[in-house]
Amino acid sequence: MIEKTAVPAKTHFVQRKPSPRTTCYSKRKGEMAELIFVVKAASMGFAVCKPYGDSEPYDLVVGECNRLFRIQVKSVFTTKRWGYSVAVARKRLRRHIRYTAQEIDFIAAYVVPHDAWYIVPVDEIVSHIHIRLYPEGTRKRDGGHFEKYREAWDLLRLGAATTLTHQPTSPR
Repeated sequence: MIEKTAVPAKTHFVQRKPSPRTTCYSKRKGEMAELIFVVKAASMGFAVCKPYGDSEPYDLVVGECNRLFRIQVKSVFTTKRWGYSVAVARKRLRRHIRYTAQEIDFIAAYVVPHDAWYIVPVDEIVSHIHIRLYPEGTRKRDGGHFEKYREAWDLLRLGAATTLTHQPTSPR
């Protein structure tokens, strides 16, 4: 006896689009990181301001002794292999747009599982789209380039910005 088997229909894979819930959750995680930055910076004696709206390339402005620095806050919640990958460029219409010294002064990258902040001058990230952070250390000899910026809050203090190659400007 011959059995007839049904031929399975071709499966069409539809690319999953980020749902509004996922996008909203991602935005909330970024907002939480900004709030954590504000609390940490304020507890260290910095004045912190948030610009009105989302139109500026920076999230916050930090002031110390008449100096203002534009801060772009980034956060990472999960690891891939050893390190944590942090996007240090914006994505607009499928293109990566790097931050410049005319837009921001520092990236403040927060590695949530380690409660670790990296205060990275913009000059260090202008050629990157992503940076890798290793709060647990790295096995590679050339890895860990940004570890010198871990908890480098002193870069925001008066006089520490003289190591930068540009003079920070006040926001509009």
